[in-house]
Amino acid sequence: MEKTKLGITRFFSGLFRNFHKLLLTNLLFAVPLVLFGLLFHYINIWTGLNTSFITFLPIIFVFPFFAGVTIVTRNIVRGDEDVKVIKPFFKAVKDNLVYFIIHGIILYLAIFFCYSSITLYWKLAESNGIFYMAFGIAVIIAVAMLFIFYNVPVMTVTFDLSLKNIYKNSALLSFGELKNNFFATLGLFLLFIFCATVFFTAPNATALVIVMIALSVLLAPSVASYIMNFYIYKDMEAVIMNSDEKAARLRREIEAKKAAQKQEEEKLDFSSLDLDESKDPEEYLYFNGKMIKRKVLIEMKKEAENEQKEEEKA
Repeated sequence: MEKTKLGITRFFSGLFRNFHKLLLTNLLFAVPLVLFGLLFHYINIWTGLNTSFITFLPIIFVFPFFAGVTIVTRNIVRGDEDVKVIKPFFKAVKDNLVYFIIHGIILYLAIFFCYSSITLYWKLAESNGIFYMAFGIAVIIAVAMLFIFYNVPVMTVTFDLSLKNIYKNSALLSFGELKNNFFATLGLFLLFIFCATVFFTAPNATALVIVMIALSVLLAPSVASYIMNFYIYKDMEAVIMNSDEKAARLRREIEAKKAAQKQEEEKLDFSSLDLDESKDPEEYLYFNGKMIKRKVLIEMKKEAENEQKEEEKA
């Protein structure tokens, strides 16, 4: 209980102390968010399609800028002194552009698929109860993708990993750190409730638009990123670093075994063997715990003698 209280205190302390930096980060992110959002909104209207396929397209083009949001909120969560905003923001966008475009495409497809599946199966379930099972599966997939994308952005800007390892580690962490994912989801839900409350208290349509823009420009993206990274980053870093240490230790053990094996081979004694080259080369002889052909043993002996001569010359 005490640990939870300390965590909540640290959360709000970091949030309020760096709130002006989160606002600036949001302003930087809001420019592409608003531009691409309006662009595809009017494309949807002009084409007359009014489809979610176009509605979600801004995600692909905006997501690279989320790398900037992620790096700033990660630095705040990490407790860095004097966290900068503008320079790290644009450097993160530049350094992670390709990966975040790919992440954006994957996220777009995931959202489109999950949204379409959930709405479809819910409507079908109203007339046939068997579709509730498909609806439940679609919801589980959506939650799994949500948990995975808690980790993907911060893992990308923090570690030099391949796309395969980013998604593999993110998938493992989405199930392995359920408590952290739960708290991150709860935090995002409370942020959504706050935004929805402000949104629906707007007295008219004009005020509604102003509130929506204000929330997008000043609050939601960077605070959402701060919430995710606050609950995800610390344990994720520990898991990845520990994994790297285990891999390095395993490599050292393998190298040590190879070196020991090489030393053992160098000490092999062929003097007790009858290695007469005039005899059947295919004959098996018992040597060093194994049955080995005479011709192979002759080659091994010659190699050992040559290596010994080279060492003596050196």
